[in-house]
Amino acid sequence: MKIFGRKKNASHEEQLSSPNSTTNFENDSLRDDAWDARYFGLILELEEENSSRYESQTLRILKDKSFEFSILNSQIKYQLTRTGCTFYIYDSRGFCTEKCWTRMGWRKASKFRALPNFFAKSEADAQIDRTR
Repeated sequence: MKIFGRKKNASHEEQLSSPNSTTNFENDSLRDDAWDARYFGLILELEEENSSRYESQTLRILKDKSFEFSILNSQIKYQLTRTGCTFYIYDSRGFCTEKCWTRMGWRKASKFRALPNFFAKSEADAQIDRTR
C-alpha cells in the first residue's frame, strides 16, 4: 500500500497497531485536557480577581500605547498597534521568553472590550508551567 507516493514502513504499521500507541495517545490527550483546564481556569480566575486593575491598564494603554508590568519573576511589556496588541514576557535575566499578538480590530471600543482578557492571558502565560 502506498501513502503519498511512498511505500508504507512495516515497523511503522506495527507501531500504529500496537496497544501501547493508543494508550500513549489517550494519556497525552488526558494530559492536554488537564493542562487546558488549568490554563483557561487560571485566565478566568485572573480576570475575575483583577478586573479593576485590568480596566485601569486598558485605559492606560489606550492613552499611552504601551507600558510595562512586573509579575512574579517576569516583566511583561505591552504595545498597542492599530489593529491589536502585543505582549512580550521577559524572565528575570531579561530574556524574552514569549511574544504574542492578538487582533482586536480598528475601533477603540473593540480594543476596550478585548484588552482585559488579553491582560489575563498574558499573566497566565507568565505564571503557568508549560512543561506539565
